Amino acid sequence: MRSAKREYIVVVAVFAAAAVLLTLPLALNLKRLLPSDQSDTLLSAWIIAWDADRLRHGLRGLFDAPIFYPYRDTLVFSETLLGLGIPLAPVYWITGDPVLTYNLAFLLSFVVAAVGMYLLTRELTGSRAAAFAAGLYYAFGPFRMAQISHVQMMATGWIPIALWGLHRYFSTRRWRWLAVFAAAWILQTLSNMYVGYFIGVPIVVVVADGLWRARGERLRMLLQLTCAAALVLAALAPVGAAYYRARTGYHHVRNTEEAVANSADLRSYMVGKNTIGVWRWLPTAVDLDPERELFPGIFAAGFVALGIFAATRRGSATAFGQTGSATASTGAGSAKVSAGAGSAKASAGAGSAKASAGAGSAKALAERRHWITIYAIIAVAAMTLSFGPHIHVWGTLVSEHGPYGWLLGIVPGMDGMRVPARFAIVVMAALAVLFAFGVEWTLARVAAPFRPLVLAVSVAMVIADSWSVPIQTVRLPMKPSNEQMLDYQFMTLFHHRPIVNGYSGYVTPLVAVLSSVSAPLDEVERFPATVRMLRSLGIRFVVVHPGDYDAAAAASGAGARAIAAFRASGQIVSEAALLTATAFELQPWDGPRASDEPASPIDPRELTVTASESSDRVANLLDGDPDTRWFAGLGGQDGSSWLNIRLARATNVSRVELQIAERSLADYPRQLRIDSVDAAGHLRTLYDAVPYPELGAALVRDASYPTIVVPLPPNDTVTLWIRQTAPTRAAWSVHELRLWRR
Repeated sequence: MRSAKREYIVVVAVFAAAAVLLTLPLALNLKRLLPSDQSDTLLSAWIIAWDADRLRHGLRGLFDAPIFYPYRDTLVFSETLLGLGIPLAPVYWITGDPVLTYNLAFLLSFVVAAVGMYLLTRELTGSRAAAFAAGLYYAFGPFRMAQISHVQMMATGWIPIALWGLHRYFSTRRWRWLAVFAAAWILQTLSNMYVGYFIGVPIVVVVADGLWRARGERLRMLLQLTCAAALVLAALAPVGAAYYRARTGYHHVRNTEEAVANSADLRSYMVGKNTIGVWRWLPTAVDLDPERELFPGIFAAGFVALGIFAATRRGSATAFGQTGSATASTGAGSAKVSAGAGSAKASAGAGSAKASAGAGSAKALAERRHWITIYAIIAVAAMTLSFGPHIHVWGTLVSEHGPYGWLLGIVPGMDGMRVPARFAIVVMAALAVLFAFGVEWTLARVAAPFRPLVLAVSVAMVIADSWSVPIQTVRLPMKPSNEQMLDYQFMTLFHHRPIVNGYSGYVTPLVAVLSSVSAPLDEVERFPATVRMLRSLGIRFVVVHPGDYDAAAAASGAGARAIAAFRASGQIVSEAALLTATAFELQPWDGPRASDEPASPIDPRELTVTASESSDRVANLLDGDPDTRWFAGLGGQDGSSWLNIRLARATNVSRVELQIAERSLADYPRQLRIDSVDAAGHLRTLYDAVPYPELGAALVRDASYPTIVVPLPPNDTVTLWIRQTAPTRAAWSVHELRLWRR
């Protein structure tokens, strides 16, 4: 026990030192440097700090992160990184430094990955040397070094730990190893939701193999494994529920085109990145898409091939070494010498010892062959899935029916994943196991005095495959940062107020509209309505940063115009001049709230609709399909577009609903007038305003198909005119038109 403890302490220390040395110069300034690009690392640092802060408050409000106000569950617009934020929370509590906390999480992820693979391959090969080399390869291989901007892809050390727990469970039948497996799976999913799904591939293969070999104990073990799976599901249920709410409420679903664009190609595994390893100078080394940089390394591939080669050899009980048979022979010799006069009997005993040793060695070889086959299957399966819905080989489409597409149809939640290529991390875990067997076989082929040298060479090869020192870093603060959204987002950790802006895996319809061409914040002539929209959403403060406008906008004086427009809106409580910005406090909203007046929908069959243009699309207004639309003014409008609705009988219309969709968010009406004509032919204007407060409410109420709801005063309408009266460069789209009666 004491020697095992000493072994693990040494292993952790060596891998920790490797993490520091192989990611230099990061450790030289943990409070001011960030690895790789600024955008993804700052986002992850912000998420980890938010997780830590919420843990200090009992996880209260965890999923309602302070971005994209007033939307809910904004943390799950990206990875939650709880598997990093919770363990590192004490660092953040003590230092209050999100950058330092992130960097320690980044370095720790290398150590966990290396130690995890060491444990798994030590279990399967029995070789400390091979396990050390495999741990180094898995943690610092070229694939992972190409992914350093994605800390969630670094935090994949729980994959081998989960598999180690499974292997230990099947060999010992003890519950505690199932607990290790379940805990590792939970932590892996909380660190990287993608991998929480993808780890299912090796788990299914190892569990199926373990149950097949268990024979008489299958039912009991199946029940125990079911209990472990139930524990994992129960622990992840709160996070899963938040993702489900975001998926259904905000339509967080990736289309097939996105999945295909972010899938691996066989070439991705064959071509190295031009900033990593000794192969960076080869003609085939190119600057790839970061999501497709999946090169496993040439030296490592050689050791993998050796391991597979050894497993395919026949007729040799010592394919992986002669240690066992040498020991048996020595034991036999000792038995002969000590037997003395009874040499015949002793000789028989020696023969028995040799036979037993040979049988044991053959059994060990068979076991190694078995695990090489299992992990080769895992590698092939994961690689095939990484090709995504459509399989490409060197840019050529081979099949439009990849197995990943089958999973999309049956596994809940997988349609929210953008990058099938990340299945490569499972490929690398399997290759690391095969790599360990290759190293073990190589070490067994040389005399004992030379084995340390061979191990050193294999380690040097791993490092050469993935050498990246000095790694790419950015120094903070950066001015200009070119990441204004993240600048504002990062500061929420200090001022503790939610912001409308945000940077994450998804963007809200409100932000999309506010940042679009001809956005409300750019329309000086309608600016009071824009401020009313902000107030109606509960926004109390606006900060204008003139220095953060792009060059063209700054040159046109956009910042100064915005400040003047807020001042002229007549809706400001107070104003403060900051160092490089101007802050405004808005009046609380005192306008109408959503009406709960009883009303019933008017049957579309009672309506006859005509339009100023696109008459061939008028039927789309009433077809019940939110993905079809009527539109006017695709090249811009002069304010004369209209819809005319004749009702079957005089009706007191309580409200009008104009539905748009994600693809037409910018095609909202800039100025809306609704006129009623009664049976006597009298025309009355029921509504004439800039419908921005109604637009804001629609964008928050339904992210996929926002519906602008316009309440109307009592009327007796036979004909209703709906007019878009503002000249604008944008079109006017209506996907569905609905009327309600009192």
